Amino acid sequence: RCLAFRCPLYSFERAAVLTARGRLWNSTFLEEYLAVTSVELIVRASVSVTSSIKNLVLKDASTQIPISIYLDPGAAVAGGVPWWVILLAVLAGILVLALLVFILWKLGFFRRARYAPPAVPQYHAVKIPREER
Repeated sequence: RCLAFRCPLYSFERAAVLTARGRLWNSTFLEEYLAVTSVELIVRASVSVTSSIKNLVLKDASTQIPISIYLDPGAAVAGGVPWWVILLAVLAGILVLALLVFILWKLGFFRRARYAPPAVPQYHAVKIPREER
């Protein structure tokens, strides 16, 4: 991918040195080039100056630099998690959940709340047969 940089050079005497730096993150390398262990990049740069100075001379206005990039052997390759680790994590989660439910059950968390009988006596209606009315 090409990027264009524009920067003003207000005043300089005799010579100016331009330096460009770039970084390739290890995660980018793993995402973009997962199937390879090394990549060779060719960096091309060219400089052009628009100025009203008549006797401006550019030496080495364009350059090309090859860069070899190797995968860090200590980096974790994104290959996924083994199935036995997932199974072990699920079983451990179920065991912790069962232990938590058992402890709450022993402490009486799931018991139904019983209300005390009211202090005021309650009277129940008595059905009077129709003949007695």
